[in-house]
Amino acid sequence: MTRRLRSFPVWLAPLALAVACGSSDENALDGKTSGAGAGDSTTSAETSGDLTGSTGSGSDDFTACASAKVMGKPVPVTLFLMMDRSGSMLQDQKWAQATTALIAFFQDPESAGLSVALRFFPDDKPTAGCSAPACNVAACAEPLVPVGTLNAQPAYSDPQQKALVEAVNSVMPEGQTPMYAALGGAEMWAKADATPEHRTAVVLITDGEPQGCDENLANIAALAADAKSSKGVLTYAIGMSGANQSQLNQIAAAGGSELAFMINQGTVTTELRAALKKVKTSQLACTFEVPPSADPTKPVDPALINVTLTKGGSSPSVLPQVSGPGACVGAAWHYDDPGAPKQLVLCPDVCKAAQGDPSAVVEVVIGCATVVL
Repeated sequence: MTRRLRSFPVWLAPLALAVACGSSDENALDGKTSGAGAGDSTTSAETSGDLTGSTGSGSDDFTACASAKVMGKPVPVTLFLMMDRSGSMLQDQKWAQATTALIAFFQDPESAGLSVALRFFPDDKPTAGCSAPACNVAACAEPLVPVGTLNAQPAYSDPQQKALVEAVNSVMPEGQTPMYAALGGAEMWAKADATPEHRTAVVLITDGEPQGCDENLANIAALAADAKSSKGVLTYAIGMSGANQSQLNQIAAAGGSELAFMINQGTVTTELRAALKKVKTSQLACTFEVPPSADPTKPVDPALINVTLTKGGSSPSVLPQVSGPGACVGAAWHYDDPGAPKQLVLCPDVCKAAQGDPSAVVEVVIGCATVVL
């Protein structure tokens, strides 16, 4: 029978809402608490007794029932990068700095395993029409560099890295900023690519406001909202000098990534590369595969899975399961689809906490009744 937590347990207090929505990654897992459950010393004796001997006041002690314990395996991630190459990118060395950042990101060994597709806008390559006044969304959905997975080898040994670097070096800025067609194409591609077995995200990089095509921000943001609601595609927005922060925040919020990354003039290379790494980390740190069964004739029982988080050398803490994203409270997790689960998803607060601690380790314990909040 599934164990149920009747109140938020004391041993989760160090994680509970340690990072409130919208706070920075740098403050994650700093031991501070706020909100529901923080500092809660009223945990019922019944709840504490129910956990004694299995979680050991937060420690990962499932020895009596666990049949296996595995490192959380992140779900593979694909990024569709939609990069602005409008004429304004030539101002203040933005293009030179931005392309340097892109190449450094592609060549970074930490990007190994990441799948990337790349498209510029406005651009008639590889298909004409991703420009104003053509405003061909389907053309914008055709990447200049088709999706492929980066590895940790030098460019001559990494075909995808080589293709991406050559593409970046092959174009120069010109034209307007047909943002509706560009984002619409990126979302079209991402929705077609998204599957339960991996995550797909769109990254819009721009230095301007919409010019040409549909310039209504509500309609542009609706493209991101539709991709999020229909296929779980997240949309990130990265703005350079000349971009409208309020507009990009609206797109990011609609696409499920909360706020845009805004990059300061003069530090484009450093900040754009850092923003791309944060996008990659946010995707990799929070969604994990349901472990396969060692016996293919006996699938893993979703009611016999627990998730633990270890931070900063402390003992593992057992994260309770909630019914879905709408039930997320503090440090918890849920299945992508309770009826046919393929992924374990960390709730936003603990997700940010995990992203903020490079030493954080997520493990999946199989065989013990799931701790449910």
